[in-house]
Amino acid sequence: MSINIQTNIGPATTGLSEQGTFRNSMYQEQEKEKKEKQKNLVRPAASKDHVSAHFMINEDLRLKSTGLQNEISHLEEEMSIVQIAASALENVEVKLIEIMELLVIVSNEIKFNSVMREADQQELVRLIKRINTVADETSYGHQSLLDGSYGVRGVATGEFLDFVMMNTNSKTSPLSGYEVLVTEAATRSELKGFRPFTQDIVDHKEQLIFEEGGTSNFFITHKGESVSATFHRLADWISQLKLPLEIVRNVDNILHLRHLQYGSAYSFKASSFTPGLLSLEGQKVALASPGLDLKGRINGIPCLGHGQYLSVPAETEDISGLTVRYYGSEAPIDKVAGTVSVIQNGFQFRVGIPEPHIELLSLASIHTSNLGVDTENVSGFNSLEEIDIRTEQRIKDSICVLEKSMKEISEVRDRVKVFCETTFNDSMKDLRNEYEKLVITEKNIENSVEAHVFAEQTGNIIAKNLVRSTEAQAHQNHETVLSLLK
Repeated sequence: MSINIQTNIGPATTGLSEQGTFRNSMYQEQEKEKKEKQKNLVRPAASKDHVSAHFMINEDLRLKSTGLQNEISHLEEEMSIVQIAASALENVEVKLIEIMELLVIVSNEIKFNSVMREADQQELVRLIKRINTVADETSYGHQSLLDGSYGVRGVATGEFLDFVMMNTNSKTSPLSGYEVLVTEAATRSELKGFRPFTQDIVDHKEQLIFEEGGTSNFFITHKGESVSATFHRLADWISQLKLPLEIVRNVDNILHLRHLQYGSAYSFKASSFTPGLLSLEGQKVALASPGLDLKGRINGIPCLGHGQYLSVPAETEDISGLTVRYYGSEAPIDKVAGTVSVIQNGFQFRVGIPEPHIELLSLASIHTSNLGVDTENVSGFNSLEEIDIRTEQRIKDSICVLEKSMKEISEVRDRVKVFCETTFNDSMKDLRNEYEKLVITEKNIENSVEAHVFAEQTGNIIAKNLVRSTEAQAHQNHETVLSLLK
């Protein structure tokens, strides 16, 4: 059985030829478009924008990174300053403890030994000088740290008026300063007899008793000694015993004794064998009239008076602890003693992330002339620099001054410790965390760019393969088609 297949090869061939021509023309158009697209894929505008944006972001990150590195370096420098101060304060604290041990040993001595006492006094002087050396030589580069250069400074303007001290966290005063008003001057405790010291009283071996600081001391006149010589010998005797008293001489030869220290905290007692010579009744101790504390105002604020010193109450904002000394014997007629100006020159450290703020660290002078100031004592010590161990009373007063000095150093050291262990450490952790975040962000951006480039390259490969596929389809010839149809 035969099958006859009739075909119209001519027209079919012509149709295929025309179709091939059409496809070739279409292919050429598509090829142009693909090549243009391929060029665009190889060098796309979007890629330029992406690289530009990446560059801008990277530049911003680098600037931030550099800024953080600078802040970290600056903070490390500030930490070094405070650590040096902390080490010096620790050294001073050790010296103060050594002084306290020395004073305790001396105060517990049962038998007085002049040679040993003098040796102990020299050791005390040596320790005080060591503290002054630390105050003068502690520095960071050319910056002296503990000589008061970076503390609160004050200047008083007015007759008999001195600036004494101010709290370390105080603010700088206005240019005009703070007005100081004195309504009542400080006075001293005193005792005055009403009967003259005569030669007859001297010749009868008059006995005088003085009680001060819990200790009684006896003085007896010498027969045949003049009244004037007796007064001189009494003054020398008081001085040798280191009694904080003085004799006020007068033309009437009236015995008039006065305490060396000002204020209500100091007093004494005395008696005479002869009634009226010193005590109203013979052989009966009379209490001296009490001294008065300074009264007044600073910047309109009622202040606390203690002796010749006037202090702003601690609860007062901005100027708490501001202390001045007025040593005039009387209050000014218009009550205006003068003005006091204060300058805060403490270290200002910029700390805190992400919200920076200023932390103030004021370092007062730790020179012994500035430690233990304004300590109540009968020996008249104005500071740690003046203490000695010449008498039992002076040892007691030295301990009082030393205790206040140790408290002052301890307070400064505590503030410095807070800066070292809390303020600076917290800031350093925050800065390093921020820096590490920037480093991670920069790495992520670099990885993102690499991924973007890889995606572009993959797209280019796909585009090329698409062109090749289209090209292969377009180049099919009619013979191949016919062979398939047979």
